[in-house]
Amino acid sequence: MPLNEKVIGKKYKSDPVKISQHESIYYALAYNEDNDAYFDNRRPGGIIAPPMYAVFYGAGPTAQIIFDAEIGMNMMFVVHYSQYFEWIKPVKPNDEVTSEGTITHITVKEKGSILGWETVTKNQHGDVVLKAKWEFFDRSAGSGKPDAKDEGEAAPSKFVFEDTMKVKNGQTYIYAEPSGDHNPIHVDDEFAKKVGLPGIILQGLCTMAFAHKMAVDHLTPDRDPLKVKELYVRFARPVLPGQTLTFKGYTQERLADRTKYGIIALNNDGKDVLRNAWCSVAV
Repeated sequence: MPLNEKVIGKKYKSDPVKISQHESIYYALAYNEDNDAYFDNRRPGGIIAPPMYAVFYGAGPTAQIIFDAEIGMNMMFVVHYSQYFEWIKPVKPNDEVTSEGTITHITVKEKGSILGWETVTKNQHGDVVLKAKWEFFDRSAGSGKPDAKDEGEAAPSKFVFEDTMKVKNGQTYIYAEPSGDHNPIHVDDEFAKKVGLPGIILQGLCTMAFAHKMAVDHLTPDRDPLKVKELYVRFARPVLPGQTLTFKGYTQERLADRTKYGIIALNNDGKDVLRNAWCSVAV
């Protein structure tokens, strides 16, 4: 069933979200983080919430959108397609944030339709702390007509880092709690198989959080998370519990105030789990 294009431009607003120190630390642990910026209150200025905790505090409009009956999404067949975050200011425990979202587009493809929206998150002072772009894919709303071929990016000849991340058995359950992503495809093996998946799959935003950790660990001085200003990923294929992911980074473009890096993420079979991923890092 096609999605309802009349919803383009529709706006949503979240209730205020109070940032809990307990939950922000829990979130960091849920994607295997070990950066003291998120844990050690003895640091000057105290801790910050992990930037990728935006998946929780900035997602208020997202929950409203994907369950909006007017749009017509079939949630049994919905997966995350792509995600972009731009971090404007740090968010700290006890901050209170509010997000507003606007549906921007519906793109019909052969095997489903993409629903896209943008959100802006402000803190209790009215300052913008986050801008985000979200795309979800409804596998039940395709046209059946072949898509134009996606060539992707040419393989780089030189990498600036390479590292691995082991996906724990049980990681999907750990990540579900602080992120708020309890979609049954991540926590119910029988349900996941019923909708055509090989079994429980990792939350795409957990894979993105791994990529953010790689960028902070390898591309910033002193592993400073505030230096990573933007991150974009497109989810290419499911990640399974127990897999080991390999991340590689390469320089794409040097600008006056930041450097843009491409990120490759591969599963055990050497196949992309992220596509066209990139981040920008302040210089």
